[in-house]
Amino acid sequence: MNKQDLIQRLEQKIQQIGTDYANSPNKIIYAKFSRTLFSEDFQPLSFYLNELMYTVKQLSDLPQDYPQYQFYADKLLGQYKALTDALSAPKAASRAIPKNSTLRRSERERIRDELNQLPPRERLAKYYEFLQTFNEKIDAQQDLASCAQSEQEKARLQHQIELTRQRRARCLEAIEVLEEYLAFKDEQEESDER
Repeated sequence: MNKQDLIQRLEQKIQQIGTDYANSPNKIIYAKFSRTLFSEDFQPLSFYLNELMYTVKQLSDLPQDYPQYQFYADKLLGQYKALTDALSAPKAASRAIPKNSTLRRSERERIRDELNQLPPRERLAKYYEFLQTFNEKIDAQQDLASCAQSEQEKARLQHQIELTRQRRARCLEAIEVLEEYLAFKDEQEESDER
């Protein structure tokens, strides 16, 4: 089987998922995926199918002897397996969860709540850790964007960089506010000691 036949079979498998769920293309997939597979979580089925097709396109554009070819082939396999697993999992979960129950809070909200319960100085240290993580993530995303082969991929990566920069800016703002608060508390304690 040559490369073109294989690509066509992959496209057919992806289209089969779309056909199987044709009545609900906007069905939200409640699954948390690895960022190496999909760019976002809790999106409609059509979003994930588009990402799969994009990976197929990237794969078809590359010669088989390129090192990236194996990367995209592995990524596509992982995407397909993760999506089919997520599509089959909610059937059992939806019966177990009553319709009127609220969904679990996201991991980010849980971390934020735990962070807000820390004493101010420990929280400030955590904020600096987050800031370093954001800086490293932006550097990695910029490296990926500079190596991107298509304009569509560059645009997607630029969007991710912009989102990470916004999160970094919020982190910097939180650091400034907390440092001002701690400076105020230190001044207050010094004046109380006098």
